[in-house]
Amino acid sequence: MARLPYPDPASLAEKDRALLASLPPLNIFRMLAGAGPIFAPFMNLLDAYLNEGLLDGELRELVILRAGHKCGSAYELHQHERVSRLMGMSAERIAAASSPLPQEVYSGAENAALALTDELVSNVKASKEALDAARQHLSDAQVQELLIVIGIYLLVCRYLETLEIDLEDEEIAVTGLDEIKAGVGALHAQKG
Repeated sequence: MARLPYPDPASLAEKDRALLASLPPLNIFRMLAGAGPIFAPFMNLLDAYLNEGLLDGELRELVILRAGHKCGSAYELHQHERVSRLMGMSAERIAAASSPLPQEVYSGAENAALALTDELVSNVKASKEALDAARQHLSDAQVQELLIVIGIYLLVCRYLETLEIDLEDEEIAVTGLDEIKAGVGALHAQKG
């Protein structure tokens, strides 16, 4: 059972209630909806890198899985293993996200991104070597996005684990990427 109650949707501001209703029924979103003015901007940030990002989708998901393994976040792993499968990632590639690096099933860019993830789980500042290895495969803008994604999932894992957010009772059959895009898009349309 979560350490804070999930907010009653009826108690939410109208825009937050509408956004929550447009998203996949994930408990993390239910809890985040109770964060007041942080909810919509946070979902906007997620949409930016999940749907508009510069990183390859599989590389991004591998980084998220790696952060989940390194942080010991069962919820994060459950959800992003599901997303990875729905995106068509092989079981072998998903499983290797918990293994020592480098992995033969990963490209040079993926191994470098995961090594950078490992360093940032353990240290605030990554080594020059780890950053340079990522830069050999990614543009500067992609490296920046990678660092932001790693940082976000370190935050998300800590949020999930501290609040002990529950796994959903029923399996979610969609990645959620389209729903996040539509929900955030509706927010922007309301402002326009």
